[in-house]
Amino acid sequence: MEGGSPIPNMLAPPAVATLRAGLMERSLSEDIRDQREELREAAEQTLNVIMDLNLDGTIRWVSPSWADVIGTQPDSVTGTPISDLIVSEDKSVFTTVVESMKKDDSRSQFLRFAVKLGPLSRLFPLPSIQEEGAPSEDEVIELEAQGIMVYDGASGGESHVSI
Repeated sequence: MEGGSPIPNMLAPPAVATLRAGLMERSLSEDIRDQREELREAAEQTLNVIMDLNLDGTIRWVSPSWADVIGTQPDSVTGTPISDLIVSEDKSVFTTVVESMKKDDSRSQFLRFAVKLGPLSRLFPLPSIQEEGAPSEDEVIELEAQGIMVYDGASGGESHVSI
């Protein structure tokens, strides 16, 4: 084109670069939100429990399936040290795993522990049902867990452990 007039329907490169960067960030965060929501929905429909622990070992969040598996309301354990719920010999198993993940987060960690079943659990054996329909006080379930370190998106630092 003569006279140096711009080519119609063309954006200046900086505007295109800005537009692309904005869309990529939004798309990435939307993907992460969608994946997290799918994980939460899956946890609500299974007898697997997802639990987020703060780095000090207190329970940050448990999936709704906690009630069906463990037998107590999920919100009743938020803020509780996980070691207070463990009835197996090694009450510090989660602390040990968190420390291990702080040193090497290149792979997930596996652990085993036992907790008492609450009255809402669907897992206690039928012969142990008392007249009220609750498990006996000594009913315990042994569980296996797999956990990973989760990092804060803003700071990049360790945020919590998801098990």
